[in-house]
Amino acid sequence: MPHRAAGRSPLVVDRRRLRAAAPLGRRHPRSPEDRAAAAPRRTSLPEPNMRPIHRRTALFLPAFLTGNPARADWPDRPVRIIVPFAPGGSSDLIARLIGTELQARLGQPGETGRFAVVVENRGGANGAIGMAAAAQAPADGYTLVEGHIGTHAITPAIMRTPGYDTLRDFTTVAVPATSSSVLVVPQSSPVRDLRGLLDLARAKPGGLSYGSPGIGSPSHVTVVLLSKMTGVVAQHVPYRGGGPAVTDLVNGTLDFMFAGPSEVMGQIQSGRLRALATTGERRSPGSPDLPTVAEAGVPGFRFTVWHALSARVGTPPVLLERLRQEVAAILATGTMQARLRDVGLEPGIPDPAAADAMLRAEVIRWGRLVHEAGIQAD
Repeated sequence: MPHRAAGRSPLVVDRRRLRAAAPLGRRHPRSPEDRAAAAPRRTSLPEPNMRPIHRRTALFLPAFLTGNPARADWPDRPVRIIVPFAPGGSSDLIARLIGTELQARLGQPGETGRFAVVVENRGGANGAIGMAAAAQAPADGYTLVEGHIGTHAITPAIMRTPGYDTLRDFTTVAVPATSSSVLVVPQSSPVRDLRGLLDLARAKPGGLSYGSPGIGSPSHVTVVLLSKMTGVVAQHVPYRGGGPAVTDLVNGTLDFMFAGPSEVMGQIQSGRLRALATTGERRSPGSPDLPTVAEAGVPGFRFTVWHALSARVGTPPVLLERLRQEVAAILATGTMQARLRDVGLEPGIPDPAAADAMLRAEVIRWGRLVHEAGIQAD
């Protein structure tokens, strides 16, 4: 706004004096100048030697000076984190861990209350329903979405009309965690290692079956990548969720499966499933004796499941930066890292710029892979 000379106009001063002298109930009407002078201001007054603010410069002032949703008093209503899956999975767990801590940090100075952070599960269509809902939400910082490699990179590549485009609709707040899938077989299987499984698959082309939570899920695409690198062929049996697939694997209906650690950890510990390898670049700290797929016989193989907390593209920069800082602080705590490791997850990428660059590269990489493999969900 244009610079004003120091001091007040005589008109404003006189009216204030009149107003102060008037008895209660008989005050003079307030002029626009009075109302402007009495209004609380969030910014400091300009120094006398400051130059006027150019109109173009004003367009780039922090959002809280311009009255849009990135005000300093954000949030003033509940923030929701959409999880595009049913409760109980890794994405749901991460969203609730972050949401609990974020809720405790979002109060304003001096307030005793805290604004709610609500987790909203909207599963279906390999995560496309929840992701599309998040993509249609206003870019005001009140809706986040917690997904993973499947929702962000694979599902939009295998569906003709997913209802969202990851790179067009979302920007990265954080990559809170990563994990490696575990290759498991039933306890009754004669297979003892990855080489034995590959030899059996080659001896029975298409004769082995594997399960997954659905077409295009990370479990499915992991086998597609393995087949591409080894030439083995197996029969895919898609399920409506990982739980039923694991149940059939334990019962011997399926021959093998790639699953998240949290899905099969209990079955491995009880002896009902046998772990053969892990899909990461390095061995998991939680299972240091379990080799990677690359170590076990397929050099160069890697499949890391990363999780992404995202906001809408167009979220005001000041607000987005605050979200990133708050979540980064939460993820840096030893308590949070311990909770993630307890369920087979590893801390993710702490730097938002590096996380965003990784996500973009992965979206392109896996989109190319699923197109080459001809995977389609509709």
